[in-house]
Amino acid sequence: MRPRQLLKTCLRFLVACTYAYGQAGANLEMTIHVYDYAGIDPGELAEAEAFAGRILHEAGLRTQWSNCRFSPAGTAMSKCAASTGGVTHLYVRLLPEEMARKLAAATTMLGMSVPTSNGTFPVDAYVFAERVGVFAKQDLCPVPPLLGAAITHEVGHLLLAGNAHTVTGIMSAHWGPKEKKDALMGVLTFSRRQSEQMRVDVSQRMTGSKQRAHIAYGERRIEPNRGGRRERADRIPPND
Repeated sequence: MRPRQLLKTCLRFLVACTYAYGQAGANLEMTIHVYDYAGIDPGELAEAEAFAGRILHEAGLRTQWSNCRFSPAGTAMSKCAASTGGVTHLYVRLLPEEMARKLAAATTMLGMSVPTSNGTFPVDAYVFAERVGVFAKQDLCPVPPLLGAAITHEVGHLLLAGNAHTVTGIMSAHWGPKEKKDALMGVLTFSRRQSEQMRVDVSQRMTGSKQRAHIAYGERRIEPNRGGRRERADRIPPND
């Protein structure tokens, strides 16, 4: 085959693959319900959700967002969508410090997801929004990108089976200056392997599968903490 013909063939193949990927991603959709107990400014929350939506879109997933505002006492301050949407609906609760410390006393923890029994799909996660704000203010950074990254991280836990923490990227368990900079630049994202695994998970949720598929996850994990316990919540380094 002549070089020019080979180039044309490769370009057609690339376009076809890109189109197929886009079509597949267009059919994979999650609804994310955000329950705001922390009193986040509506404009900043919209920015954070748009930021999270872009990262998930890059991974091949479409998202619909539903917001519900609560008082710290748990009283709904706005009309909330029904929470009976099945496993294609995820629920992220944004908590102030008073509520966060009841779940995670260490102030370095930014959020956590709620595990389920083997083979079932988790849908619930918490983001400690007030702590994210403190993390942002340490370097006078805007809150929405970091809040969006924190939401995306917890969504990642819900869609990635097993211990999804990695050394780098959006699923890093320990966020320091590099992760903060990458988040602000919009390059704190999922790896190709993670994106593939999440698409499989969402596809199974949409087809009503009772068991989630297992994909070998060969990327490096965070090493166990002192005392042999593995990190389960998500941390930032202590403020010096």
